[in-house]
Amino acid sequence: MNITSTFSVAGRCSKTGALGAIVTSSSPSVGARCPWVKSNVGVILTQNVTDPRLADIGLATMDKGYDAQSAIRTMMAASDFPEFRQLAVVDSKGRSGVFTGEKALGVHGEFFAKDVASIGNLLSDPAIPTAMGERFIERNDLSLPERLIFAIECGFNMGGELDQEHSIALLVYHPDTPFAYVDLRVDYSDDPLQDLKKLWEVYGPQAKDYKIRAVEPELAPSYGVKGDA
Repeated sequence: MNITSTFSVAGRCSKTGALGAIVTSSSPSVGARCPWVKSNVGVILTQNVTDPRLADIGLATMDKGYDAQSAIRTMMAASDFPEFRQLAVVDSKGRSGVFTGEKALGVHGEFFAKDVASIGNLLSDPAIPTAMGERFIERNDLSLPERLIFAIECGFNMGGELDQEHSIALLVYHPDTPFAYVDLRVDYSDDPLQDLKKLWEVYGPQAKDYKIRAVEPELAPSYGVKGDA
């Protein structure tokens, strides 16, 4: 089992149907364990004493047409140690849910509403998940990646974890493709949020081009590299 002190946001864009998550932790490589997304199905965040296997179970449940709360019940029924787990789920229709086991680490919190769910453990302030969720709802003028970054930045500004955050991941899927539209990770850094924001500044303007190159290469813009005709 991986002990992960973490705070995170799962979200859906009601305008585009995009699904995504952002998560940060004092542990390295949080993006390898905690955020899981499937196009047209849903988003799952699995953290605290992390069991990544639960995400497959939850996504399979939603893929059968069940909602976010059903996915949580199925994951908890499958787990031998539900009291250690912390989960957030948003399904493809924007229904959401959260779960925090009784043995969640330290100060913890949770929030869920239409199109968003946020959770955290070992927090400096139990209000962080609510503030992140409310910030996500407030900024529906932004793209989903930007909304997620904006929301988790609120958590950082409120003090974040008791320990120093070192890794962060941003994962977004669009409904018309089965692969990630955005998959950015900072696996270990002294300032993971700022490093992720720098990555987004570089990758964000190019994200649509990479999608076009995959599905409509004859319409793809110039690659902008040496030797590109």
